[in-house]
Amino acid sequence: MVFVRWVDYFNKGLKLILGLLFVAMTLSFFFNIAVRFVFTALDIHISVPWTQELATYIMIWSVFLGIAVAVRNDKLISMELFVHTLPAKLGKILKVGALLLTVVFFFYLIFIGYDLAFNQGSRQTSPVMGISMTIIYISMFIGSIIAIVNIFTLFLETYLTKKDIRFVASDEESVD
Repeated sequence: MVFVRWVDYFNKGLKLILGLLFVAMTLSFFFNIAVRFVFTALDIHISVPWTQELATYIMIWSVFLGIAVAVRNDKLISMELFVHTLPAKLGKILKVGALLLTVVFFFYLIFIGYDLAFNQGSRQTSPVMGISMTIIYISMFIGSIIAIVNIFTLFLETYLTKKDIRFVASDEESVD
């Protein structure tokens, strides 16, 4: 269970990072609104086009890191109704099949993210801030790797604790 505990601590750190990203995105939006409306009303005319771009890139990172954290606690959007209404054995098979299909999807995102980050992104810069798009595109690659590790951890924890995989999200035990 040391591996599971380590992954849970890692995810706790990711939650902290996600919180900080949310604060940064909110401040960016707030500053943009203040410049557009408050400063203009005070007859102070400045331009801050980078705020919208920064908020967008923070949101992209937040999505991929957030998906990875959600996977660990089995909180992805799904059709749980089928899993819970089918007989236990069939429900478990459906749940495991869905998670395995999710792993296949994340592997696909790893290849797409790698191509975007290291092939296309290395030749592109963001229009306003001028940063390499590799920094943005690599979020898909990193988030997908973390998500696969989290799905593996979910399977491992369920197997070691003999929990019913259909109900992992409802009796969530976390390090929080």
